[in-house]
Amino acid sequence: MRLRLVHQLALLMALTVLLAVGAMATLQVWNLRRGFSDYLRVQDGLVLDRLMVAAEADLGRLDGLPPRELRAFMHQWLEHTAPQQDADPLGEDPAPRAPEARPPGPPDTQAPPAQLRRPRPPQALPPPPRPPRPPRDPARLGQRLVLLDAQGQWLAGRPEALQQAGQRRALKRQGVTQAYLFLADRSEVSDDVDGQFLRRQTLGIAAVAGLSLLVALSLALLLARRWLRPLQQAQQAARRMALGELAVRVPQDRADEIGALMRDLNAMAASLQQTETERRRWIAQLSHELRTPLAILRGELEALADGVRPWSAAALASLQDEVQRLHRLIEDFHLLAMSDLRRLPCQFESVDVAALLRQAGQRVEERLRAKGLQLQLDLDDSLGTARWDGERIAQLLGNLLENSLRYTDAPGRVLLRARRRGEEVQIVVEDSAPGLPPQQLRQLFDPLFRAEASRSRASGGSGLGLSIARALALSHGGRLHAEASALGGLAQCLSLPLVAGAGERA
Repeated sequence: MRLRLVHQLALLMALTVLLAVGAMATLQVWNLRRGFSDYLRVQDGLVLDRLMVAAEADLGRLDGLPPRELRAFMHQWLEHTAPQQDADPLGEDPAPRAPEARPPGPPDTQAPPAQLRRPRPPQALPPPPRPPRPPRDPARLGQRLVLLDAQGQWLAGRPEALQQAGQRRALKRQGVTQAYLFLADRSEVSDDVDGQFLRRQTLGIAAVAGLSLLVALSLALLLARRWLRPLQQAQQAARRMALGELAVRVPQDRADEIGALMRDLNAMAASLQQTETERRRWIAQLSHELRTPLAILRGELEALADGVRPWSAAALASLQDEVQRLHRLIEDFHLLAMSDLRRLPCQFESVDVAALLRQAGQRVEERLRAKGLQLQLDLDDSLGTARWDGERIAQLLGNLLENSLRYTDAPGRVLLRARRRGEEVQIVVEDSAPGLPPQQLRQLFDPLFRAEASRSRASGGSGLGLSIARALALSHGGRLHAEASALGGLAQCLSLPLVAGAGERA
């Protein structure tokens, strides 16, 4: 069975808390038992001191008593450490008390008259049972106390107690050691007040650990559900986008990484929606662009077939012009489509930058002069050579100059300027009025875009020249954008690296 993400997160957090709480509880219990063991050792030391005082007092009274005879006094020494209770220190019950005797007297005169006698009260209930006495030796001193002679040899007590760690006290008489008292450490906590205290503390730690684990598991479930809910929304939105519903959006009410994921998902959906809209618009415009030359060709051919227009060299030239226009349009669409799929294939080689720019200007200079426009070149002497595809860059420059040629009013001026900036060459093609509003500058390089007023289809462009120019710039690792020109028209700014296509397949 596959666990859901909420269960995995909850189990992971619960396991982490369990390990943390378990480690903390184990450390607390270990520390408590260690501290309690030190406490018991101190208590045993105090008891051993009292035993030593009692034993040395006996040694002082019994002058010349051999150390072996001291074993008979160990029972008396232990009485000094017995608790005060109803039972005697040795654990023997006191002798039962005899009932009190009534004072002697004449049997007849002592008894009251029969008429004055009171009825005998009912027999009293038996006294309640006495509570169990606490153990006589809760600390088990008798099992842990050993008497040793001056040489450390066993005299009395349990010999196995010597195998344990413990404390010893010297029994001295007139400054001379006569024997030793050895008290082994407690191997386990006895069932007295100290033991009950230790068990209560251990149970308390276990209860706190269990409660902490329960609270942590509950919080883990709540937190996992809070994390899972936006992820489920993102999953559902992704599935709907995969089915074509690109207008779907997810809430953006979080400030953490999941919220950033939501914002990125919405941005991706918006980008896909815009791309789909542009694709549909492009298809519609493409069909419209192809319909115009086809309609002209069809009309020309029908007129020739019906005899409305006679066959002539002019008619044939008109047909050839429309076919050529249709061919250029199809080639432009193909080139632009290839640039969307991948970078355009280029043959990089060393080219003279200044010579390439002069040749591009010479190709359109005659047409510019015929339209009443003046071409001006402003080239830096330090342009040098670059590793470019000369034909692709010539096509790019031709598209930029062609755009200025088509959409600049006469009389006017076109400026081609080039400067070297580090490892890049910056090329600017500027023209005079008319210009474009700022909101249209961002759309200038979109396929089939035309400004409504001054840059129309009547000028003869297909609307793909600048889009192809941007694709050619990207294929060389460059950048192309448009801005307002100081001459009153448009400035097309191109930045190309001197070494393009490094590491790329030619």
